[in-house]
Amino acid sequence: MSLQKKEYLSCHELLKDRLAKLVLIAESDPKEECQILKNFRKLFGIKDVKQQIVCLKEICTKVQEVSRRNESDSELELSLEILVDVYLNCSPKHTVKRLLASTFQNFSDDLKTLVSRRMVHEVTVKVTAGVKDIQDGRKTVNMIYCLMENFPLGEHCLSQVFLPGLKYLSQALEEFLAAKRCELSPVEDNEMMHHCLACIQASSKLLQKCAGSLEGRESDAQRAIQSVSIAFLNNIVVILKTENFLLDCKTSGSMCLTLLLKLNLGSKATELILDVIFHEKVKNKAKPPGWILQTSFSRDELSQLSPTSCLCLWFGILAQLDISDLLLHNEDNKSLLLDIMLERILDMGSRSCDTTGKLQMARTIHMWTTRALACVRSDCCDRVVTSRLSGLGHLLQKVLKFVWTIWEDSTDVIRFTAKDIFESLIKVHKATTDVEAPEDQFLLDLSRSLLSEVSWSSKGKYGTLRILAESLKVSTLLQYNPDLAQDILNNLKEQTVACYASDLYDKLSTEHLKELSQPDDRKQWQKIWVWPVLQCMMGNSTHQRTYVIEYILPKLLKTGKDTLGCMISSLCNSSQSDEQLGALIMCLRRARVMGLLDHAVSKSPECLYGVVKTELVKQALSHTDDQARLDAFALLCENHKTSEPINQSEFRLLKYFIQWNMKNQSPSFRQHMVAHIKKLFLRYKESEGALCRKLNSKNRPPGLDTTLSSYKAFGSWLFQFLLHSLYPCSAFARRTTALSVLSLMVDLLSPANAGGYVIWEEWKGCHIQTLMECLTDTFEDNKTEAYKVLRSCFSQGLYLKRMINMSESELLDIGLTLAGSNRPQDCTTGAFLLRIVLLQPSIQDFFFSAQEILTKHLSPSALTQWGDLLNGEQGLREALQKLPLQPTESSGGTVLLLWILLFYLKDQLQVARTGLFIAAATKPMYPTLHCIRYILFDVNLKKLSKSEMLLWQPLMENLLFCCLEISDIVSPVVQNSSPEGNVPEEAIKGVESIFASEGKTGTSEDKVSASEAERCVETVTLMPEYLIVCCWRNVKEVSLLLGQLTLEAPITTPHTSDVGLLTVQQNEVIGEYFKKQLMESIHRGAFELACAGFVKQCEMLWRCNIKTLHQLPKLWLDQVMADVKNDDENNKLCATRRSAGIPFFVQTLVSSEPHSTGRPCFKWSVKELLQLALMEDTVSGTPSNSKVHALNILRALYKDSRLGEVVTPFVADGLMAAILGFQSPFWAVRNSSTLLLSTMITRIFGVKRSKDESTMSKKNCQTGRQFFHQYPSLYPFLLDQLEVATRNISDTDQLHLHPGLYPVLMILGRLFQSPLEGADTSLNLAAFIPYVIRCSSSPVLKTRIMAARALQPLVQKGQLNSVMIQLLDMIPVEPKHAKHSHVHGALIQILNMLEVILTMADEIQSMESSVSKWKDKMWLISKKNPCYMTKQAAFEVTEKVLLVMEQLSSAQTNHVTKEITNSMTEALNEEFKAGIHNKQTLCCVPGFVEYLTVITKLDLQITLRDGKSSSAADIATKIQSLLGSELYEVRLVVLDVLASIFTAHKQCKEHSDPPATCPVTMTTMSSAAIDGVMSLLPYILERALHQEQHFECQIKVFKVLDLHPLLESKDWKDLSVRESSLQVLKQCLCLIESSRREEVNAAIIRFSRWLVRDVLQHWTDDCMETVDSWTAILRDSVGTEKITDLQLSVAMVIQHNALDLLRECQTTLGTKKMFEFWEMLTNLQQEDDPEVREVITMTLQLLGNARAVQPSLTLDYLVRSFIDIHAATKGANCLLTLISWIVSNESSSEGSERLFDKSEMNVFREDVLFYQIILKYCLALIQHGHFIASQTKHTNNSQCPEPVSPKESVASSIDQVLSQLHLVVNQEENDMEMSITTLSLLESDVREVLDLIRTFMETKSPSSLTSDKGRPFMKTGAFQESLLDQYKYQVLGFIYKLLSDLTGLSKNDDQLPTCLNNLNCINHWKT
Repeated sequence: MSLQKKEYLSCHELLKDRLAKLVLIAESDPKEECQILKNFRKLFGIKDVKQQIVCLKEICTKVQEVSRRNESDSELELSLEILVDVYLNCSPKHTVKRLLASTFQNFSDDLKTLVSRRMVHEVTVKVTAGVKDIQDGRKTVNMIYCLMENFPLGEHCLSQVFLPGLKYLSQALEEFLAAKRCELSPVEDNEMMHHCLACIQASSKLLQKCAGSLEGRESDAQRAIQSVSIAFLNNIVVILKTENFLLDCKTSGSMCLTLLLKLNLGSKATELILDVIFHEKVKNKAKPPGWILQTSFSRDELSQLSPTSCLCLWFGILAQLDISDLLLHNEDNKSLLLDIMLERILDMGSRSCDTTGKLQMARTIHMWTTRALACVRSDCCDRVVTSRLSGLGHLLQKVLKFVWTIWEDSTDVIRFTAKDIFESLIKVHKATTDVEAPEDQFLLDLSRSLLSEVSWSSKGKYGTLRILAESLKVSTLLQYNPDLAQDILNNLKEQTVACYASDLYDKLSTEHLKELSQPDDRKQWQKIWVWPVLQCMMGNSTHQRTYVIEYILPKLLKTGKDTLGCMISSLCNSSQSDEQLGALIMCLRRARVMGLLDHAVSKSPECLYGVVKTELVKQALSHTDDQARLDAFALLCENHKTSEPINQSEFRLLKYFIQWNMKNQSPSFRQHMVAHIKKLFLRYKESEGALCRKLNSKNRPPGLDTTLSSYKAFGSWLFQFLLHSLYPCSAFARRTTALSVLSLMVDLLSPANAGGYVIWEEWKGCHIQTLMECLTDTFEDNKTEAYKVLRSCFSQGLYLKRMINMSESELLDIGLTLAGSNRPQDCTTGAFLLRIVLLQPSIQDFFFSAQEILTKHLSPSALTQWGDLLNGEQGLREALQKLPLQPTESSGGTVLLLWILLFYLKDQLQVARTGLFIAAATKPMYPTLHCIRYILFDVNLKKLSKSEMLLWQPLMENLLFCCLEISDIVSPVVQNSSPEGNVPEEAIKGVESIFASEGKTGTSEDKVSASEAERCVETVTLMPEYLIVCCWRNVKEVSLLLGQLTLEAPITTPHTSDVGLLTVQQNEVIGEYFKKQLMESIHRGAFELACAGFVKQCEMLWRCNIKTLHQLPKLWLDQVMADVKNDDENNKLCATRRSAGIPFFVQTLVSSEPHSTGRPCFKWSVKELLQLALMEDTVSGTPSNSKVHALNILRALYKDSRLGEVVTPFVADGLMAAILGFQSPFWAVRNSSTLLLSTMITRIFGVKRSKDESTMSKKNCQTGRQFFHQYPSLYPFLLDQLEVATRNISDTDQLHLHPGLYPVLMILGRLFQSPLEGADTSLNLAAFIPYVIRCSSSPVLKTRIMAARALQPLVQKGQLNSVMIQLLDMIPVEPKHAKHSHVHGALIQILNMLEVILTMADEIQSMESSVSKWKDKMWLISKKNPCYMTKQAAFEVTEKVLLVMEQLSSAQTNHVTKEITNSMTEALNEEFKAGIHNKQTLCCVPGFVEYLTVITKLDLQITLRDGKSSSAADIATKIQSLLGSELYEVRLVVLDVLASIFTAHKQCKEHSDPPATCPVTMTTMSSAAIDGVMSLLPYILERALHQEQHFECQIKVFKVLDLHPLLESKDWKDLSVRESSLQVLKQCLCLIESSRREEVNAAIIRFSRWLVRDVLQHWTDDCMETVDSWTAILRDSVGTEKITDLQLSVAMVIQHNALDLLRECQTTLGTKKMFEFWEMLTNLQQEDDPEVREVITMTLQLLGNARAVQPSLTLDYLVRSFIDIHAATKGANCLLTLISWIVSNESSSEGSERLFDKSEMNVFREDVLFYQIILKYCLALIQHGHFIASQTKHTNNSQCPEPVSPKESVASSIDQVLSQLHLVVNQEENDMEMSITTLSLLESDVREVLDLIRTFMETKSPSSLTSDKGRPFMKTGAFQESLLDQYKYQVLGFIYKLLSDLTGLSKNDDQLPTCLNNLNCINHWKT
């Protein structure tokens, strides 16, 4: 919310009288006019607050001077009167008020007396006059309050008028409450409550600060006080009893009530409070005074208070009673503070379920802890009280449990209050004990529990640890958890906890630093706290790195300069990696912003800021990591001192970064880049201004002109570069970045500094044309930015007519054409063009004379109406000309254009009346509505003058009429029961008549109609698409237009003189329109967008002061609820499609209700809906539509984020309704209940973080105590539901599937125990365990799985052993009478328990007795068990049991472990010996496939890990038999295991750490197993090439081959493979040709990389054909339409064989083939997928590039590497190849026009950029070339000619080329200086190049651009393609002309393309 601007001081009537008296005094002294009078005149003549403050200070100084001279008492008194009057009448918080208060307080005693006397008089007059009206009352209340706000003089004045002041405040409160009881709008009601709050706060302050003045007063004063107190108490009780009153008002009222009781009763007030409020008996109770009985302060009245009001009352008592009073005891010797209040407050928690109540409870507990702390520190606290308030005492333990309950609350304020409570609690404990903090057992136990037992995902953990760090030493915490710093940093990956974690990290590091005293300790501190931060900055997690940089790094840098030095020294070393470079730049950037780097220019030109080399910064600017590049850029842009000049090195680096980062695909990157550029512009402007100011200085520094010229050069370069980046077909990212930066540049660099860079001097017509064409961009934000820049240009006089010779007529013509287009993307372009029309000069006069243009677009009848409008009865022309000049240019032109569009809309409306289908195909109306909407809201309707309003009213009336009629016409389609694709008969009406007119001749109208009919015929096939788009977009535009209109248009207030644009009746009509659309529309797009407009109207209605209007939302809500309740089949409510728009209607009404009102409508409607949703269904009959609607509406309300925490009190009932709905006999109810349950789960537990149903993130769970404390009614409900659902669950006679079981188990699965919460018998999760265990016997598999998942979080640590024994006892020892469903359920629950046990190292030792019982259940894995599902679960349990046994070390467990292991091995051997893996007939048996995969994986792990007794051959044979299984699932398991082993081996080689997730690795395998696996290569290869048929196995087997370590370590001939690499490659190609799956082909191609090197090394002539085929397959696989995996495989093949394929294969493949691989690289580098581009970057490093660079720059480096490697030996071929890349680069055609344009397939590729890079290097080759003419051509000459060396003559030609083709690629890095020095170009080579260009230009000559200026604004994909072809044509033409001019080979060539005679023919590309 923006701060309101302070109002300046004005002179009211009273001040004028006093100023007049001053004038008389001044006139009495004819010598000299009074100086104070002059200052006062000046004061009230100024209209700027800052200047008035200066003047006021002068007046106060003069007043003090006059006082000291004892002159002119009358003048002094009058001056003080004026100053006091100014002070009292200033608004609160006004700067002048604070200034005068400070000045009065510092006056001399004499002046203070005068001021005080005057203040007392003024205040007395005010308060004795009574409350005149509400506004006057509030003003006086503010005046009284301000006198007590840090103003002792004001307090002294009020103490003299205490009683009248208190009476006035009492009257004011009475008036405010009386006004509130009237029927007010929500806004006025909220305003009145704030008046009451201000009044009560002023009263409380008056009682606290000025009540001492009553001491010793007579009884009359006491009676007066009692009288005022009666009124106050009655009003405060009313406030407390009013449900929707402000919480702050209730709290302040309670404090005021306590102060009044203390004022009247003294120490007896506490006894009265105990009796009346807490109903406690008091010793020696005195009878309450009579006046108390006259008030509402009684037991009966206060017993009616709500729980929240009670908490407010208790808060006030706690805050205002003295400590001695709070320690008062009742008859039972219970203390008010320690016993009575705490117990009552905590008990109240179960009664307050809304967020407001919970917040107030937390605040009250916090107040209790604050007062307890004050009690401990006071003198009246004895030892008993102190001992009771210790941390181990039951009082603080209760408070601690409350903290654990609310510290994870979803409301931020409650969580923060929990932290404050904890902090106060720790302070209370510390105040009660003498033990030093490091030895305090309470604190030590607390910190140990928080560190080890609470998850780091808990937000509350961070705040509590932070508080403990202040009490305990950080070194103590580090003893408990040495990895504390790393643990905190690991949680910075999550945004939700990042700020909490960083705050804790900062606190711990700073506190630890304070603890250290020795200098050597500093290094240890850096190791603990700095080094982990650097590791994170070098890590792979982007989120973690971002949060570390944002939150932690700046705080660490503040700890001292040596911290920065430590970071720099750690990151700067000889072997600096990319990660270290990125981290270094991040540190330097933050240090520079914080002013830690030396701002002086470095002595060394190679060093920036004295610490980093320029080359290093340049490397960072091209870093592969986005964040590193941004930080390097920010390092250059940001500065602690913005006026520091930018040097040449910085400018050069800035240009380098900007030109290569314009098209980054990350929106976040672009936003940050633009933000940094904004800072750069601010620094540019300020530093340039500082330099310009030195131009005329005497001490003019040397080199100033050079520095300023570099500023101008950079500004000019950036301007040109940005506009050149807007070329057609440029990437979206480039366009949006260029426009954003250009908009900033125009805004921030104008007005220019005197003598500095002037941006407006740069603009040319081509630049304006470029921006105009940006209005056709498909992204609306780009249009908006272009429009903003154009608007700025027009403000400088750069109008279209002057710059590009485009008249208003042409622009209006194009705009109206687009405003009638049936292509949805055209309407926004039309709207922006029409907005541009309005920015042209004298636009109003243009519209008056626009008849010729309008004739083309409007019908004759519309033209007649236009003439009548201007010159007829309405006389719009005359009326507009009479308006004042300034508004006419804006409002007048707009109103005329809107009338034109309205007539245009009426013409289209007439067509729609004839036939909606014809309208949809020709003039669909919605584009015109869209234009009207955009233009209308460019005008601030609220600021129109009264005369303008009268001119606009007819327009609004006509527009509203058209909108409603359009809605009526399209309604049959959007309200149809099946709107999508359906064509109602009404829509085709009138088609026949249009077609019939096709054969007619005569009038032009007939011809137009015939052409429209012909167009309809062409679009017949698209009819449904056109029709539905037309209809729902019309509803969209009408809804958004009317919604915005109701929000912004002023309303004509009835019975007043206020004139508006809309009447009350029109607003009601608009409301009825929205109601009809939302209640009756079926098309989702229609009612969703109608809702968007309705939201705006409701926001206006709720806050409107007109009674009729602000009651409408409630009236509509009553009506819709009545319709929902009335289950009538005849109503129009849609019972399908999730109730269609009905939930949107109710949701909009209640969500827009102002929060300040307490949302009574929302609460009422939710209660009504819950009542409907919870009603029981009848067993027979039809489903209740009312219940279905109620469930659907509730779902919408619970989903709405705008309602926030308001829905929390109703969550429990909503969940109940959803669960009970599952039990409905009707599908419709069950379906809606399912959707509601999903919403409720999301509302309670948050958005799901994991896609895997089996894993639940802790962020989507809650502790049981927290959940049931928040929703206490759900505890008995869920328990009852679970008990009923499991009652007969094990009955096998019939299938028992209770519908409520699944949702209950799903909720329980999201709860978990917290070790800090303790045992709570009322809300104990253990009560659910027996019922969940009972679910294990369910015959339904899903139920058993859900129950196992739900049991896991319910069992506490101490219950694990007993639950395990109970579950194991459920499994019989023998298979007799075993029920397999029961056994399976128990097994999967045991499996889940074992997973929990394995995560708890301290609990494993206690599990020996239970786990050992498993040996008695081993029959489950033997042949005695015929059930595969139980066998599978039993094997999995056995595996987990063995893992537990490994951690138990007793002799008994070793014996059991051996017994279990032998049994499992024996069972596995039996199964595989029986050939179970080949029994395909068993696949239909339930659970067989899953069982087989489990035992296969288990057997493989045992064989590979424990295969010491087996030989390598046996192991290989076993794996071969499994790989030969008939079941593909078995083969997949084996291949997965092999792939994971090989992947882990590869990662170990790279990173030295094996992945923890891999169960088997080379390090855990026996040597025999390793040899056996390695020997499988020939078999796997044979299987891949000849046997494997299943596509998943094919992909996996080739992946295993690709990963096989032997391929990397040995040559092919040493692999024991029978077939040669060439034969294998042939087989691979055959597989590719026969496969239809690209995924399989990708895997085969990736494997082929191991074959190619061997083929090339053993090259024979037979290889050529195979390699040709292989190359062709690679070439076909790099297309944009191919899957990413295929492109990635090709990239990896080339990368793996980079040296062979890209450098040295000309002797084998030949130069042409080698260059084909380079072409593939260039194509792949321009693909969308970043992973593909990353592989290309790594390939470049293999070719000699020192460091990986960003994608855009990689393309440049790629072409450069191509030239560097091959130009010296094959220069001509290189030139020919580069040109062939341009020639062969074909863009995909858009094809036929469609309703919606096809999206770009590759948004990263930019053909123009590619052409420019190639052109740059072609020119470099030509520049280094030596042309050698053919010898045969000069046989007649006496001597051969010398070689033509173009080195000198070519420079000017190249400069000419570069000046005509504006490049957006780097031109300043000496790219023309290649690694070669000379290049020989033979005549035959040059001729070949020229022939290639000529052939292309003759066959592909594009058509010239049309002269029609409208075409660019209606451009299609084909138009874009033609522009791109012309650019390619021009580039090739430049090269052709340059070569022919230099060599003279084509001078006499008659076939020279004619267009080369004029290379500037395509002016479009000059932009």
